Amino acid sequence: MKKTIVLLLLFLSLIINAQEKFKGTWQSKTTSYKTVIIASKYAVLKVFNYSFEDKNFIEQDIIKQNNNEFTTVLYNPRNGYKVTINYYMKDENIMCTYIGDFNGTVILYKK
Repeated sequence: MKKTIVLLLLFLSLIINAQEKFKGTWQSKTTSYKTVIIASKYAVLKVFNYSFEDKNFIEQDIIKQNNNEFTTVLYNPRNGYKVTINYYMKDENIMCTYIGDFNGTVILYKK
């Protein structure tokens, strides 16, 4: 019984801290934009992209999340670019699956 309780508590602590792994500044090799993810232990709170080179800032709207992944909508009013992005961790990187004006997968590396 004690082993079961200890395993349950360990499992719950892993779930509770699952969103913090997304926190930080991330960069892909395909753009000058950096992605900033603000997260607590319990949830991804805010996602935005910025580029000093393009002098632009774009907020993303979080539309869905669970312990292992989250989904946002990104709209750039400068050019009408709109995509839905699904984020999930793979090893130490974030995999981003885009659907919309761009369809594909982009890898984000910790900056």
